[in-house]
Amino acid sequence: MEEALEKALAGEGYFAFPGLLLVRGPDALSFLQGQVTRDLRRLSGPMGALFLNHRGQIEEAATVFSHPEGFLLAPWGTLEGLKARLKRYIVFDQVELLELPLYRRLHADGREEVTEGGEGAYPLELYPLYTLLKGLPLLSDIRGELPQSVGLLHLVDYGKGCYVGQEIMARLEGKEVHHCLVGLRGLSPAQEAPFDLLLEGRTVGEAKRVMETPFGVLGLAVMRKEVPLGAVVEGGGGRFLLEPLPFKEATWSGRRSSG
Repeated sequence: MEEALEKALAGEGYFAFPGLLLVRGPDALSFLQGQVTRDLRRLSGPMGALFLNHRGQIEEAATVFSHPEGFLLAPWGTLEGLKARLKRYIVFDQVELLELPLYRRLHADGREEVTEGGEGAYPLELYPLYTLLKGLPLLSDIRGELPQSVGLLHLVDYGKGCYVGQEIMARLEGKEVHHCLVGLRGLSPAQEAPFDLLLEGRTVGEAKRVMETPFGVLGLAVMRKEVPLGAVVEGGGGRFLLEPLPFKEATWSGRRSSG
């Protein structure tokens, strides 16, 4: 696992996630345009997209691929969760949601593609550690948050037209939000996230993910911006040092450190 982690952090190899959703039918484009934060009329390659609720908070996320019959959605969470989210909004739309036994291949250098198999991929249990070190949130880390608060504003296309949550995004355009995503370095043991983080007795953020790593306890948190990096916060029975993302260990090389 150590060798695989080192290669992934160096941008080599790929992860493969099973299960894609085909959205097809006469209304596939208009239906999805009313759901995602991206303008699918500009789709020319793999495109990350968010699915918001009416308060502008993230519910689901996926990579969108073009398909001869419509669009392929590769969920960042579960296929069941994404499908359920879409089905809630189908009323008179002529669309069909079809699960396909395909894979989203996510290369460590950032490229994405659709494949029929996952042979040669890194073990999926390595992905949470890889993303943590790189400062990349999982869907479970960002669900319920505004895109602006977790560094995902680049996945919102302003001016594309109406979609679920668009009114809130329009109100916030050009305005500064009060939270951001930061790294946590554990200074003492803590319980499993999520839990509130406090500074001098005041709640200033929430730990979204905390895990034991080869480099000690690390985590991700959504924190109020006025709390500076380098501050020590408390929560979940433990203490944490706030650090910038990605973590310095994202450039780690096991071979160099042991040489």
